[in-house]
Amino acid sequence: MNKELSKIMLPEESTKYLFFGGKGGVGKTTMATATAIWFADHNYKTTIVSTDPTVSLSAVFNQQIGGDREVPINHVPNLCGLNINPVDAKGVFQKRLNNMMSQISGTFGNDVVSTPCMEEMATFDQFVSFLENPDCDVIVFDTAPTGKSLRELAMPFDWASFMQKQIQEGQKLAELLPSDANYFEDLERDKKRYDYAMSVLCNSTSTVFSLVLLPERLPIAETQSAIAGLKNLGIPVQSLIINQCILSEVIEGNRFLIARANLQKRYLADIDTRFPEFIKVRLPLLDSDASDLSSLRQIGKIIYG
Repeated sequence: MNKELSKIMLPEESTKYLFFGGKGGVGKTTMATATAIWFADHNYKTTIVSTDPTVSLSAVFNQQIGGDREVPINHVPNLCGLNINPVDAKGVFQKRLNNMMSQISGTFGNDVVSTPCMEEMATFDQFVSFLENPDCDVIVFDTAPTGKSLRELAMPFDWASFMQKQIQEGQKLAELLPSDANYFEDLERDKKRYDYAMSVLCNSTSTVFSLVLLPERLPIAETQSAIAGLKNLGIPVQSLIINQCILSEVIEGNRFLIARANLQKRYLADIDTRFPEFIKVRLPLLDSDASDLSSLRQIGKIIYG
């Protein structure tokens, strides 16, 4: 149990937002679901939200969990889940934006309301609502792999004012639309929503961003890159969860495990050297999949007690 990590994650008078990020395949979903179950088991009203298109909460909890509404998780009182599908979110977001801009799209074409980052923007737009109007004590976010997550969080939050300026400067628009036309209220409202969301994400009191990694070279390098990328956005990383550590007591003379454990020792020392300022939790390599409530509760107990 890491008391320091538990202390910064526990909600007090306001909702706590817990983000889990990292390289693909390091155990983000396992850590996020184990955390959500732990808080729910300790009588905190909890929601887990996945923005990772490759792993569905439906598979983890063995029930259908979509993106249109929060679904109560079977056998875990106090816990609900939502699985944001970026493609579906893009469709909803694109439709809303198209409707808003329909009166000018005929003049400028579809490029006005299209962007190569539409999926990331739509996903961010959807989970902004959780930051605006929280209805529970703890919201756990299982994010997409590092690169996609950074793109989602790095969306240009002043894009609304940028679009407004560019379109207003267009000569055709000035000629065709009445001078008192006001087509940008929704865009400005979205900009304020995104600005507020960023203020929540950058607040280390309300938000805890944890990165999950393995004691291996590539996950360590990607973790360092993610920390730098989040820092550029003003989002502080507060903890590292090092997964699949081989414990000395399980080696029992196995030459393969001895070799792997010795390799891990070097990488664990590297992690301590590179990231001295972060809370660090080491999780042992388990002898079974973390694929049911019992094993997820076991992981939650190791982390939080």
